[in-house]
Amino acid sequence: MSESQLFRYRNNADVNGHFCYSSLLYFPQLLDVPVVVGGSEEKRHGIVLSKNQAAKNYKIITGSSLYQARQLCPTLESLPPIYPLYERTSHDFYRFLDQFSDISAPFGCDGKTIDITGTAHLFGGGPGSIRGVEAIVRELHERFPREYGLNLSIGISWNFSFAKMACDTAGPGGVRWIMRESPEDTAWQKEVYAMPVEDLLYIGEATKNKLWAKGERTIGDLVRCGPELLNTWFGKVGWEHYVRATGLDTTPLTAMDGGPPMRTIGNGSTTPYDMQREEQVHNMVHVLASSVCRRMRAHKVEAKTVEVSIVYTMDGDMRRISYQCPIRIPTNLDSEFASAALELFFRRFNMRHPIRKLEIRGKDLSFNTSVYQTSLEYNALSREKAMKLAACKDEINERWRRAVVRCVEMADPLLAGLGSKPNQQFAPAGWY
Repeated sequence: MSESQLFRYRNNADVNGHFCYSSLLYFPQLLDVPVVVGGSEEKRHGIVLSKNQAAKNYKIITGSSLYQARQLCPTLESLPPIYPLYERTSHDFYRFLDQFSDISAPFGCDGKTIDITGTAHLFGGGPGSIRGVEAIVRELHERFPREYGLNLSIGISWNFSFAKMACDTAGPGGVRWIMRESPEDTAWQKEVYAMPVEDLLYIGEATKNKLWAKGERTIGDLVRCGPELLNTWFGKVGWEHYVRATGLDTTPLTAMDGGPPMRTIGNGSTTPYDMQREEQVHNMVHVLASSVCRRMRAHKVEAKTVEVSIVYTMDGDMRRISYQCPIRIPTNLDSEFASAALELFFRRFNMRHPIRKLEIRGKDLSFNTSVYQTSLEYNALSREKAMKLAACKDEINERWRRAVVRCVEMADPLLAGLGSKPNQQFAPAGWY
């Protein structure tokens, strides 16, 4: 391992209870009482999006319904989400971290990892010195709450996965280090290998349950399984779990002015009603396609594949199914993308079961300089006009918030506003 790899410092910071505490800046009288930010129960989005520490003490889980949360805490206060506020505080958070490094990877709207290997010496000590890293951590821990009124959890390590894991387990306003003295140093293994396997990045509930069923409950247990056995259980993802657990993760962070695009861009929403007619699906897909394509155009990419995910009700149970297929010509135009999604949907899914949630996603993204073969089906001049019109619409909406209203929203007012939340990148481009 090279010296530069040894003395690499990754610093991950998360805003504690981002949505909830951002809202509480305007409701300071509620700081000490149990509070959650929840969606609209009338539109069937009534789930807990964020909570404060007082609500956590009642074991309220993010993602649970507001009804379940009130069963745990009858005195619970619920605030509606204020997405423009969260977009602003997220921007402030990103901009604050950019003061310390221009090499970073966002993780959702309230988390970000920065590589401070090349900038730590500016804050004290020489190259490879820990003093500069400690100074940066102090700055983050003290200045951000003072200037913005929000607390940070901070994790520091030599790789992205451990920095994120350290941050997630640091506790509210806490700081946790997972470091080593040299490549031969194994002292960190005693701490990391004893941690629950679900603390490892990208190990979700299903993977945890599968590992637990096989008696593997700690990160150390996962490592002792070895990459070959993990591959037989999880496919190539098993190898990735092993790499992250052993500290060999080399996930790249990118400079602010460069780096690859995201692998996928998508959007989905629970509908205000169960969809049982083709017309309702048509309207919903066009609403979601407009949002997805707007974001693809903002990133200057086109999708080569469309994916449709459906949550439907069958025999009283909620079930999920996904389909995907290639698109004839890479696109980021609303009408073309929606048409591809609708064609896939009606070819693969029947309307016998009520649909509760729909999601569409553009995959296999490429920069929109792609060269493709024209055909009689796709008129090049018409496509060029459609692209200019889409760019014009994006510029108008950017300058005057949502000044261009989608026709389907006028046909079905209950769909108004769906898909218009701020952009969020939930994982570094290097992984998924």
